[in-house]
Amino acid sequence: MGFEHGRVLNQQITANLSLYMEMIRGNTGTKEKKILEQALEFLPVLQETAPLLVEEMEGIARGARVPIESILVLNARTELMSGKWLTGECTAIGLAGQRTADGRPLLAQNWDWTPRSKIGAAFFIMEPIKGPRALIFGEAGQVGKIGLNEAGLGVLLNILVTGDLQTGLPVHVLLRMILNEVDANGAVARVRNAVRASASHFLLGDVEGNIIGLEFTPNTCSEIFPSKDVIVHTNHFCDPSFIETDLTLSILPDTVKRFDRAQKLIDQKEKWTTHELRDVFMDHESGPTSICRHVDTSVPMHLQTETVGSFVFDLFNKRIHATYGQPCRNAYQDVSLA
Repeated sequence: MGFEHGRVLNQQITANLSLYMEMIRGNTGTKEKKILEQALEFLPVLQETAPLLVEEMEGIARGARVPIESILVLNARTELMSGKWLTGECTAIGLAGQRTADGRPLLAQNWDWTPRSKIGAAFFIMEPIKGPRALIFGEAGQVGKIGLNEAGLGVLLNILVTGDLQTGLPVHVLLRMILNEVDANGAVARVRNAVRASASHFLLGDVEGNIIGLEFTPNTCSEIFPSKDVIVHTNHFCDPSFIETDLTLSILPDTVKRFDRAQKLIDQKEKWTTHELRDVFMDHESGPTSICRHVDTSVPMHLQTETVGSFVFDLFNKRIHATYGQPCRNAYQDVSLA
């Protein structure tokens, strides 16, 4: 499975490696040789905790004809950037069945990141030796990102930053491990019990209608429960116990505006359809750093960010409605696990 990934997407993997080497060097000042050495430091915990994913990474490396260290860089790129390089990230919404027109839960998010990341992204249908089949959207060379599985469990991601890091499971590997579970409760336990490398928020939903958010650091994990059957999250901690260590409020001040705007829009309707929910992710209030984000040409090129993809997860039908680029300019297309 990994070999096929590496063989088919070898050019995208090479492009992603060039992108993230540049970003890591720019953020930390670390030379390429040292970056590769730091990536290898994650290997022991991965071998102990996720040996099948290590095998998959080895297959990706062979297929793409790059060393395993390069694939580890892509899977631990958040941690290797020291968690401080953020130019814009994500707006995520989870709706329990009580807030949807058909009574079935929906998860949705925009992924805001460097425009260069768009050419290195792909959808994957995973058929692992152990665990359910999964439909994952990720970056070439990574074993995981956001997605859903055949049990009807889905997960979204908002990067958070506290400055706390340890040699544990990288965020993108942990996302893949979650999709080996069959419901939100199992996913919560998986995150709580993991040796976590950095901070993030995972928005979980399952076909039974459960939605829950998990804000975590390497040492702490807090559950975010729905308010009026909705969870809205951007790139700052919602649990007040994290406020003193939350660095994203200063790195990404627009996170609060995006959160307030998304919450206001969701409060305007009691029941949402998939098509109506898409409109929320096309919103341009407070642009260009709006929910639907466009490049701010007033900032340096290496800090420029846009919405590179928009996603609505239909957990019941195991389908993701997705755009390639901003949803205001690009039509949603259906990608099905079936």
